[in-house]
Amino acid sequence: MENKKIWSYENRMVSICMLCFGFTMFNRFAIANLATFIMPDLRMSNTDLGLVMSAFSLSWGVAGYLGSALSDVTASKKRILLICVVAFSICSFLTGAAVNLTMFIAVRFALGIFEGPVFPVAQAFVLAQSSPKRRGMNMGLVSTTSMGLISMLLGPIVLVALCQAFGWRMTLFLTLLPGLMVAFLAYRGLKEPEMLKVAGVAAKAEKPSFKDSLVVFKNRNVITAILFSSFIMCWNVTTLTFAPLYLVNVKGFSETGMSYIMAIIGVGAVIWGTLVPSLSDRIGRKPAVVVFSLLTVVSPLGLVLSPSAVIICLCVFVGWCGSGVFPVYQAAILGESIDSKYASTAMAGVQMVGELGGCVAGVAIAGKLADVYGLNAPLIYAACCMVVATLIGFAYYETAPAIMAGRATFRPSRGRDESPLHSDMHNS
Repeated sequence: MENKKIWSYENRMVSICMLCFGFTMFNRFAIANLATFIMPDLRMSNTDLGLVMSAFSLSWGVAGYLGSALSDVTASKKRILLICVVAFSICSFLTGAAVNLTMFIAVRFALGIFEGPVFPVAQAFVLAQSSPKRRGMNMGLVSTTSMGLISMLLGPIVLVALCQAFGWRMTLFLTLLPGLMVAFLAYRGLKEPEMLKVAGVAAKAEKPSFKDSLVVFKNRNVITAILFSSFIMCWNVTTLTFAPLYLVNVKGFSETGMSYIMAIIGVGAVIWGTLVPSLSDRIGRKPAVVVFSLLTVVSPLGLVLSPSAVIICLCVFVGWCGSGVFPVYQAAILGESIDSKYASTAMAGVQMVGELGGCVAGVAIAGKLADVYGLNAPLIYAACCMVVATLIGFAYYETAPAIMAGRATFRPSRGRDESPLHSDMHNS
């Protein structure tokens, strides 16, 4: 009986979605982890590195929105997920063949096109196929724990070790294999989600259309998430892009030492990625977003100000609690605030603006700051972004099912407070 529970479809679905998104982020940040090897070979400056990451973010954001909107309208989420996983694995392979900066940027741009839809489409599976009491935790496992374990914990150690043994090009060639394996598991193990049957989330029975899906952008939580996303995305990608260079070129760590410190970020992402969404199920989405966003400032400032490796590791671990905020604002709050059949569109729209504002513009600015003021400047800049994100977080209204049920029980006469979801949906 216990075995049957462990191998239930819900657990299998979450595990496969974790692998899909985990390897997406593994490929995304492989360039940052290998930057000290790639940059001299291709004669890249810090500004060039920022442009590479920005080009990827541009295609990731736009393609993520368009692909997810298509999946909402056609109800073909499994097919789109499979196509994206296979295609981004091939593009990651092709990155190793780049012979100059122009080709490198072009291949990474193509990679972003296919990686962009993976997160919102995978989270649609989780939203539709999770039990309500596990929804926040499952979304955290898929979006943050998977990224922490595969991309941040294993990524730096495995990539640097392979690069030292075989070179950066062969290392990127090898990234094709896990992607194809994940695509096979998704093909065999996932069922198409029924978005009209999401437990505990409002949905209308009309046939989805792209025009109708745009109504989600009138919702206050969606608008807040769009603003919030630009700043937290800038913190995340700026820190992950420039921390490896800072640790090696300024702090004086070896590439191997740097990889282990970056892996501590992965440990933090794994733990916080599960803990913060789970806490948000109990204490509320809004308090979780505000408190842990503010605490995130510790991570970039700790890298700059800490005098020893031990304190640096402690700061990046504690400060990476911000990774646990991602599934709360990107998935749980959005999924609980709008018509569920348009969940992928809302998530991808927020992702797109976050990528364009926080990663395309933000990381390009960070690269220029690094060349002009030194590699500590992007990290200070990232800390400032999280201060702004914390302030924006106060604009959310609460959506956690347990909290809303409690409000309905104790304050039944206050209709608007007890269910802002329905109020906003009717208004929009």
